[in-house]
Amino acid sequence: MEVLFTQRGCALKEQIYPDGAQRKRLYRTSLPPRSGDQLLNLYPTVIEHLKTGEYYPNWTNLERFDYIRETIELLNTLPKFEMASDKHSWEDILWWWFRMWFGRKSVQPSVAQISKWHSYVSQNFGYRFNWGLGSVISLAAEEAFGDLPPTLGDWPKTGLPWAAFWMKELVIWGTLDPVAAYSLARRIEVTRDKAEEKAQEYYDQQPDWQDTDEVLNATEIQRWAAELPGRDRDEELSIPNPPASIQVQQLLRDFSQTSHQKWRVVPIETASQIYWFDPAGFALAVSDKNERWLPEFLDVYDFTLDVSQKRISWELYSRLQ
Repeated sequence: MEVLFTQRGCALKEQIYPDGAQRKRLYRTSLPPRSGDQLLNLYPTVIEHLKTGEYYPNWTNLERFDYIRETIELLNTLPKFEMASDKHSWEDILWWWFRMWFGRKSVQPSVAQISKWHSYVSQNFGYRFNWGLGSVISLAAEEAFGDLPPTLGDWPKTGLPWAAFWMKELVIWGTLDPVAAYSLARRIEVTRDKAEEKAQEYYDQQPDWQDTDEVLNATEIQRWAAELPGRDRDEELSIPNPPASIQVQQLLRDFSQTSHQKWRVVPIETASQIYWFDPAGFALAVSDKNERWLPEFLDVYDFTLDVSQKRISWELYSRLQ
């Protein structure tokens, strides 16, 4: 075994991959040699596409979405990063994940499919695609900096726009706004809608950069976030309490085969009802929406479903305690 291992190692270096620069690039891909070769062949095409994101701040949401979709489409041609098959196409699921409710007939998951689609997003976009994109970025960084460790401010030297820098976070959080993605990652806000509203505060402070790639400079966004006032406990606690007891109108799952009686749930509002989902995306119960209900409750309180009593209880969100 020692002889076989040594002979194989020598053959790889001396006969199969004698070019040291090529070996280094293969290593940068973080892939097996065959898959690495495939990525290296595709690399120039992906880089040229990523460079088109220079005007990302000027684009409509549909143009931003297409920029991300086309990047996924390019990497999807490689077997290592190919999207898994599903009853619905990966484009349909991506469309849903980014909440693109216009421009085409949007495909929506059923209640039973929501958890499966979240899992698909995590495994295929958050992991498989971001792995491929990370390999491309690693190659671009190697070309720009060699073995020198780059800093965040060095990103423009890669020749890529800031939109390409943020793409992994955009895919993870399902928002087309890099500042919103940063707010979600740093827990400045906890919902996409509120994070996108918060992002507008940043853009309003950058009038000279509104239409340039520089508005997405990560160091500037970091600086802006660091200067945000902390959330004031007294201000948050001034929000009225939810109703003392929220009675469940109907349980949406069969709990007879489990001894677990209490479930952490998240409220999702409709016009007249509240659906209570567990963190995995399964709808567990539904209740009527009390006139005292406020959307802000989601940011301030934790909710628990007691199956045996068909009742929702609440307590202050743990980060406030």
